[in-house]
Amino acid sequence: MQNHSDHGDDLKLSSSCSMTAVRLYEFGGPEVLKVERHPIPTPAKHQVLVRVRATSVTGWDSLYRRGKLTAPPGRAALPLPQQLGREAAGEVEAVGKDVSMFSPADRVVVMVSPACGQCAYCRRGEDNLCRDIALPAHQSFGGYAEYIVVSEHGLLKAPKHLEFEKLACLLWSFGTAFHMVHNKAKLRPGESVLITGASGGMGTACIQLAKINGANPIIALTGSMDKADGLRSNGADVVLNYRDPDVVEQIREHTTNKHGVDVVLDNVGGDQGIGMAIQACRTGARLVLVAFIAGRELNLDIFTLIIKELSVLAARGSTRREQETVLALAAAGKIDPTVDARFALSDIRKATDMLENREHTGKIVVLPGGLHGK
Repeated sequence: MQNHSDHGDDLKLSSSCSMTAVRLYEFGGPEVLKVERHPIPTPAKHQVLVRVRATSVTGWDSLYRRGKLTAPPGRAALPLPQQLGREAAGEVEAVGKDVSMFSPADRVVVMVSPACGQCAYCRRGEDNLCRDIALPAHQSFGGYAEYIVVSEHGLLKAPKHLEFEKLACLLWSFGTAFHMVHNKAKLRPGESVLITGASGGMGTACIQLAKINGANPIIALTGSMDKADGLRSNGADVVLNYRDPDVVEQIREHTTNKHGVDVVLDNVGGDQGIGMAIQACRTGARLVLVAFIAGRELNLDIFTLIIKELSVLAARGSTRREQETVLALAAAGKIDPTVDARFALSDIRKATDMLENREHTGKIVVLPGGLHGK
């Protein structure tokens, strides 16, 4: 695990009730992230003031910062200024007068996909698609700060024995991966699975969840074989370099009768990578898409999809029940986020550089209280 700080390990609150926060006022590279002092927010009657102990740096935050996102259907436009940080965990500092579910000192984790509970999607149990509530670090401020205010319905109580840095790596990466594995792919024991973008937070989560679901073999793709040991420690049976010109043949070598994989969990997107994944699929396979890091548009050979009868599925976020399940799995020790590096909040640009240069395996966390805190 790596620790990084040029500004000392501690970020202390001043006596003037101000806090350190990272704000975004324009789209661009990591240099547009501004480390500033702001007043500590006051919770409204149904809000909770959370002292952020840990947040993570995600690819989704980077896409927002670069101006590469569009709002989901039914949601308000993505605003500026913004405070990124989709994942966050911490302690309740204060509560609004009508809050009934939380008390000061409670350990909490911010839901990455909160829901209103009333719309048609919520009533169908598809609350990851809810149209009527603000998403953290999208329509409301996220965790890149020492303190944030969150609706009491946007928080979950956290298991007491889990470190904050682990809690801040669960609901986005593992929640979304759980939705991919269980809701979309419906992965069955003994099925072979190919995981692209395997060394990132979402990829390592997919590996762990496929493992506890009984997948065999789990084939992980990476662009750097230096990460192979880390991927195997997460549960990968086979690690291959997607840059190899014969990677499809290598994948097939590890499947029954060399027919191809049963399931692909894609964390990359883009024409080239999806085309390769389709070639690696057996007839009747399922392909689950969750990212567009390598590109948003696809040029698909429809004949191949038909003749192989492939199911191409998209996944978005996770439901409240899925997020609660992920917390329970972590509490039981069945999943464990890999934290590769920790940064102070003042070094958010360096944390972002590490993410975007793909120098990590697993997750990168930011500790607003300083590197001594977990």
